[in-house]
Amino acid sequence: MAPRADAALRTVFLLALATVLPAQTAATGPVAFTAPDGSRFLLLADASMPLVHWAIATVAQDPPGFAGLSLAVARTALAGTWRSGSRDPEREPAALDRLDTCFQAWYGDRSEANMAALAEAATAANGLADPAAHDRVLATVPMHRPEVQDRSPVVAYVTTTVPAALADVAARVLDRREHSALRELQARWTETTIERGGRHGRDPRSALHAEVLALAMPDHPLLQELAQPGVAMPRRADALRTWQATQRPERTVHVLLGGFDAAATQAMLERMFAATSLPPSPPPPRAVARPIASLRRSMVPGLPSPVVALAFVLPPDADPTVVALAAAWLGGGADSRLGQELPRHGRAAAVTSCRAPWPPTVGGTSLLLLEVEDPSGVQGLADLVLRLAREAAATAPAAATLEAPLAALQREATVVGNDPRRFAVELATAMQLWPDHLPRTRPPERASGAAVRQLLARVLAGQPVVVEGRP
Repeated sequence: MAPRADAALRTVFLLALATVLPAQTAATGPVAFTAPDGSRFLLLADASMPLVHWAIATVAQDPPGFAGLSLAVARTALAGTWRSGSRDPEREPAALDRLDTCFQAWYGDRSEANMAALAEAATAANGLADPAAHDRVLATVPMHRPEVQDRSPVVAYVTTTVPAALADVAARVLDRREHSALRELQARWTETTIERGGRHGRDPRSALHAEVLALAMPDHPLLQELAQPGVAMPRRADALRTWQATQRPERTVHVLLGGFDAAATQAMLERMFAATSLPPSPPPPRAVARPIASLRRSMVPGLPSPVVALAFVLPPDADPTVVALAAAWLGGGADSRLGQELPRHGRAAAVTSCRAPWPPTVGGTSLLLLEVEDPSGVQGLADLVLRLAREAAATAPAAATLEAPLAALQREATVVGNDPRRFAVELATAMQLWPDHLPRTRPPERASGAAVRQLLARVLAGQPVVVEGRP
């Protein structure tokens, strides 16, 4: 799956992985522990695998006005540390600070004098960096294809190595955390901003989703993400604070998957991940859906087709597998309950979708989002959808109607488990978003209609946020 895949499929991925481990790890079982510095680890040892995939997941913590900075600084950190990739670690920090100052001046006033100063500062900074040396260090460890992947709101780093090199990789991982130089900040920020702007510009429902969040979860970072990117350039100090805050060990999940000795590896990691020099940083507040005491309605013009969105608050203790099954059964396309009922009530062209939890949050304390698009218009559509949804939740789904969504969870778990590197990344992401749900050794074998009904009855009993999108 692409890093920024469709949100509904991404939710299925994460919900499946929050409770599933591939069968190949069942013999030894997962080993979960917390290192002395607070880093969380999950070790999945499989003697049949010649390689080891190491994934690290952190949750984005963007400062106001700089949506995407957590991702940008993670990409910037790929260019090396003060200990690897610098020709002169004593002088390079000052050169990068000077480059930052000149860039800010040029950004505000693009005069010839400022351009000349910027070019001079860039030449000086580039002359003190040696990214090729950093690449050589990683190659000799070896660390194959280290990369950053966007799993919003999680930022993932992954690399592949051999079992004998794990201690060396651990040393490089710690060096990355503690001593990243954050070279190429301006280029990576510009790249990330353009990417984000293009992504939301291609989503015809960005304005609709922004309005839903403004009414139901105004503190969620996605609301800032959905806004058009600004023109401000973060200062180097902003980037450094963001890096240090997101990399605090107690906010980090490491997943190691491959052919290593679990006991020996745990002992090594507990010895090496003993402390951090990163400054203390308050944890980011968890974004939670505010209680909806009464029905809230709004309208957004300018959409390409009439659509209505209904958002309900999810309970914080909901089981992730039940959430996935409930969303798919209720509104997941033409074969869902709403997909079948709406044509019987004069909405033959209606197209339904349902996401939960949306948007992704730590702990799943978010929303169930129902969307129905109908070319014939949205007059009366929200009330019809609300009535049909509540009627559907009055009785438990028949076992046969849950077979398709259950098979989808099982299929996604199998597909991901067959790609170890991808699996390590997705599992680390799921562990960040669902910290209270430990993985199981097998995919879910059955679905409980009673549990689905109980969840939907609880969720749909509350008042929704309703946003109508009109052309």
